[in-house]
Amino acid sequence: MYDAREHICFNVGRVMRKVYEHYDSRLAPFNLTTPQYMVFAALWMGDGITIGELGQRVSLDGSTITGILDRMEKNGYVERRPNAGDRRSALVHLTEKAREVGPQIIKFADELDDTIRKRFSSKDMVIFERVLQELAEPQA
Repeated sequence: MYDAREHICFNVGRVMRKVYEHYDSRLAPFNLTTPQYMVFAALWMGDGITIGELGQRVSLDGSTITGILDRMEKNGYVERRPNAGDRRSALVHLTEKAREVGPQIIKFADELDDTIRKRFSSKDMVIFERVLQELAEPQA
């Protein structure tokens, strides 16, 4: 009998739904979605970057990033400024509003990490993180 739970991708999907649930419930008061949070976190590491650089950080294509940024800009979290080094592109910056709520928002990742780490040994976590990194890298 077929059991989808035997497939890695099915189980990765189940885990991702739990991750989204974690973030969505916490981000709702800030009017942010989980994909917007991922962009927010990437910019929190360092803003003033191009959409292409941002896309590389979060592994999303330019058109997807543009839609996310449009909504984030509308909600006052990011702004696009002209790129003095290349007039064809813009640089994405966090706004003052984003910087004010950033510490509250960024801690949501720490909460989830803590919850996960409590369930497994340090040795298991090292292996898990290595496997995740390997899966995230492009195939040769």
